[in-house]
Amino acid sequence: MTALRDLTEHDTHRADLAALLDRDPATLPDDARLVDDLGLDSLAMMTVLTWLDTHGVVIGNPKALTSVGDVLAMLDRSANQPRVSVLMADGSPGPAGLPPLPRPAPPADPLAPVLQTAAFRLRPVQQSDLTALYTLATHPQTAFRWRYRSAPPPMDTFARELWTGVLAQYVVRPARGDDAVGLVVAYSPDEGHVHLGAVFDPAHTGSGLAAQAVMVFARYLFHSFPLRKLYLEIPEFNMPQLRSGAGRLFQVEGVLREHCYYAGRWWDQHIAAIYPDGDRA
Repeated sequence: MTALRDLTEHDTHRADLAALLDRDPATLPDDARLVDDLGLDSLAMMTVLTWLDTHGVVIGNPKALTSVGDVLAMLDRSANQPRVSVLMADGSPGPAGLPPLPRPAPPADPLAPVLQTAAFRLRPVQQSDLTALYTLATHPQTAFRWRYRSAPPPMDTFARELWTGVLAQYVVRPARGDDAVGLVVAYSPDEGHVHLGAVFDPAHTGSGLAAQAVMVFARYLFHSFPLRKLYLEIPEFNMPQLRSGAGRLFQVEGVLREHCYYAGRWWDQHIAAIYPDGDRA
């Protein structure tokens, strides 16, 4: 009887995951890899993580979640433990344009911004962070996606330009630990809008955890500044990491044809926007 109950519960979780991903449950065997086989991008992985959070499962290790079997096993264990309540980033489901995000604990003051997820915390840039941030900005796996592309500046120029044209930026650190694993930045502010950028250690890209930290930063910007929308400048070669969010988490509002040169060819650049209330205008 117990085995039958567990099998039914396991299959129910598979059906729920299939509904979340808009797929047939038959296409989600336990050994299907979330990224390599199912092709989930960073934002789709964030959706899975947020869904797990609502079931009391918090993922702190980006390597802990690689297959459908991992997801179902975590749900099965959670179902047999006392339910953990999860607070949303602002105490409610949140605006339609941004997904609800888990929060480890409510702030002492309800007006205080939320700057933490279950995995990461956002902290102001310190002088001691400069070397780590320079390494992130110039790492071969991240530099071509970031501000300097393949032409990183000297360290002193990097430090001098770090705050040029910046409205706000935070170093992303693990919830437990002080290493700088990412940087989120709002730059080129104009009346009612600002550009949003982020760079993360390659070990965290694609896991969904980094995307959660970026969404927390987006909420902070809407919470703290009179902004109508946040702009994203997305080179065509970055779109595969974000495509599942188009029309759902952000709106593509324009395309600059053959705008960016990299790796021997010209690439389009997509101009997208995040709205605080899901406005599609």
